[in-house]
Parts: sequence; C-alpha cells; structure tokens
Amino acid sequence: MKNLAGNDVSIFLFRFELRKSGISFVLNDSIAEDMYPEIDKNMQPLVQACGDTLLRYRDRCQGDTIMDGSILTDNCFEVMLSKGLGSYFPEHEKENLFKDAHEIAKLLLEVMNRRTREMEQGTYSGPQPVINKIQSTESTNNGLEALGQERDSLEDLPIFEGEFSGLKRLTPDDLPDGVSARKGYDHRGRCYAFEHEEFGDLGKIVLISMQGNIRLEAELYKGKLESLPQREEMFKDVISTVETGLRSLSR
Repeated sequence: MKNLAGNDVSIFLFRFELRKSGISFVLNDSIAEDMYPEIDKNMQPLVQACGDTLLRYRDRCQGDTIMDGSILTDNCFEVMLSKGLGSYFPEHEKENLFKDAHEIAKLLLEVMNRRTREMEQGTYSGPQPVINKIQSTESTNNGLEALGQERDSLEDLPIFEGEFSGLKRLTPDDLPDGVSARKGYDHRGRCYAFEHEEFGDLGKIVLISMQGNIRLEAELYKGKLESLPQREEMFKDVISTVETGLRSLSR
C-alpha cells in the first residue's frame, strides 16, 4: 500500500475523501473496532476542523482522496495532501491543518497501544461493532470551542494588546434578538461562532492576521433551508456589527 505521496505504508490510519455532498473521514477498520468513546469524543472536533478546511480547497483536488495519514515502513507518521494542493494554502493555515492531522494520528496510536496492552494483560474484550453515528451538534461545538480557547492562548498576535478583542467589546444588546456568540475554531485564524435561540447555528466569523492587518471572513451555516432567509439576514447584521467594532479598534 502507498500513500498520496507514493511512499510505502506500514499502517493506514485515516483519509479524507470527497463526496458529492461534502467530505468523509475514513478510519482504519481495525482501529474503528477498538475505538474508546473518550478518544472518539476528543477526535471529533479535530476531524471537523480538518474537514472544514479541506472542503474550501475541494475544487483544487486531484482525485477523490484529498488528504491521508499513514505510518510508513520506517515507522514515521506522514500526512499528505492531494498532489499540488499544498501550494494553494497560506502557510499558517496549512501548518494548523497538519498539526491537527498529527493530533488525530496521536489519538489513533493511543487506541492501538492501549488495546495492545489489554491483549498482553488478557483483558482485551475483542473487536467491537462499528456503529455509524452522528456526532451531536452540541458536542462538536463544545469541542471546537475548547480547541479555540486552547489554541488562542498559545498564539502570539502582537498587533493587539491583550485579548484579540473585536468581539470582546460586543454586548448582547449589540446583536440581533436571540443571537449569542461563542469561541469557535478555524485553521485560518481567530474564530467566533454565532447561533440563534430558535434557528440554531447562523455561521462563523474568522479574523485573519495578514501583514499587520486584519481580514474578516464570514461563512453562513446553510443548515435547514426553510429557515435560511431568516438566518442569512441575522448573520448579515452580525457581520456588520463586527466590522464596525474592528474599524473602531484600528483608529
């Protein structure tokens, strides 16, 4: 077996495959059978973040597999993008993508090592049935929020003093009725997600540091089509509010 780079693979761990309606995370079958619930919970937000990033580059992908991760015959882990795809990534975004792919690999190796120890100790219960499950939106959002809090505390963005505070200055009165904000996670930069108490997720805003300037990128969450017009109007108001806050910071 070979990976996307054509290198010999000892153990296939995972890959992201493009589908007509999105992207799929394909996991090594044996590891899936041995998965621990707590490890799966920790892995899901990483998978979500990587999938969101890769989807933005799907039109540049050559073939169905956009990224894979494997242990090579020299026992080193290698994550690879589809041929030529890496040249389209800003370096910071690609670095964060690969960092999270490595975190996924660490979690999968932990599954393998724990199961090996159980087999050696005679406590291994055998392969478990693999059940296709839908991760709850709340659980995934909580995981992404935790990642955003963790990673932002480790990053140094010297263009601001103290907190990266475009949204810190917002109050509930600044947002449309029923709309709230939470920390999100995105490989491009600081991320904030917005939701409505009735309609659910509205979208996210990413603040990207570029050569001393801040670029704002907003993504509307499509979700249920019947409420799309209302959510789109609310999100436009949110974007306008954040842009006003950022302009006040630059004065």
